[in-house]
Amino acid sequence: MESQFPKVLRFFTLLWVVTAIGLFAGIFVPVSLVMPISIATVVLLLIVMFSRAARKASKMISILFAFLTGVTLYSLLQFYIGALGGSLVLVIFGTTAAIFIVAGIIGYNTKRNLGNWGKFLFIVLIGVIIFSIITIFVGFSDIVMVFASAIGVLLFVGYTLYDMNQIARSYISDEEVPLVALNLYLDFINLFTELLKLIYHLKNIINRD
Repeated sequence: MESQFPKVLRFFTLLWVVTAIGLFAGIFVPVSLVMPISIATVVLLLIVMFSRAARKASKMISILFAFLTGVTLYSLLQFYIGALGGSLVLVIFGTTAAIFIVAGIIGYNTKRNLGNWGKFLFIVLIGVIIFSIITIFVGFSDIVMVFASAIGVLLFVGYTLYDMNQIARSYISDEEVPLVALNLYLDFINLFTELLKLIYHLKNIINRD
């Protein structure tokens, strides 16, 4: 059976190219539009994940999702570069890439089937999403946010292990390639943002002391 992994990697790379274009476009997007665009990206993700009809157009939807993510990422990076400095943000991105690659290699090559991780990871993901929504309305201490961000980091390392393990063990049709690549893309993006939050709140604690 011919591996579809090279196709997944090519589409994963394409999503990052599109994200870079979106990041550039974000320079020209008014701050007032960032939240509506963020909501639109979530809606797109839900559509492509849960609508069978939309899965037929998963390639175009995934590309649009990556572009909109790039647009919103510009504002996010502006905030963290201002708070942490550009050099540290670059180091965090490099650290994210290193963790992602190592976890991916381990997940892909391990002889153990990690398929039974799926349900547990999903439950933790729901908890992280609910907590993230609560933080919009309720402020938490930096210590609590460090703990929550650490859980987020572990969650998306786990998802990287799981997704790469399932790629190695499952048949992937051409129609599924964009969705599989999108899963890996989400693992990386979320791991990066959780690491940014973790370092940001750790720095706040250190500076306060």
